[in-house]
Amino acid sequence: MELMLDTANLSEIERALDTYPISGVTSNPSILKAEGGVPFFPHMQKIRKLIGDERSLHVQVISHDADTIIAEARRILRELGPTTFVKIPLTDEGLKAIRILASEQVNITATAIYTTMQGILAMLSGARYLAVYYNRMLNIDIDAAKVIKELSSLLWANSTKTQVLAASFKNISEITTAYAQGASCCTVPYSLLATGLSMPSITKAVSDFSANWEQVYGNRSLLDL
Repeated sequence: MELMLDTANLSEIERALDTYPISGVTSNPSILKAEGGVPFFPHMQKIRKLIGDERSLHVQVISHDADTIIAEARRILRELGPTTFVKIPLTDEGLKAIRILASEQVNITATAIYTTMQGILAMLSGARYLAVYYNRMLNIDIDAAKVIKELSSLLWANSTKTQVLAASFKNISEITTAYAQGASCCTVPYSLLATGLSMPSITKAVSDFSANWEQVYGNRSLLDL
């Protein structure tokens, strides 16, 4: 299992790396828009420096035709390093580009996946990750959990290295459901990730433990005993 961070905000990445078992960072044009027009490649290079080479960085192309997608992918690799994952939306032209780039051993994250068939085509074309848009699927009455389960079963049955990377979450329940249905990775916004440990019931349990300790041992910590 993997947990990735869906953000391009440097301070969020720093805070997340201090606390959570983050294996990579994902980005897209919508996420970058929230950063207010930062210089693209210099900003992504800062992210690469923050996360180190041991974590994956997923960067999306913006063009729609295969030739330009391929050219953008090669530029991304030149600027950010050969291990960078290039995110390519799973359209007809995107699929053409994925097949060519995968044959060159480029790491591909096929994105904008809404259906099992899209995922199958991306897997057969050499994509390493299948970015399934969980909440967006629910909003158009697609059973996201079913699609993730079907893709995960197919990937396991065929012993492929491709993994389901679930994305587009609005609550913790969607994340846990995606994992439970077989997603090997979820990418989550920092604000949502932080809510996983900030429930009032957790805070109360910790406060109760502290109060009970103080009744017996006063203000001394374990180090004072």
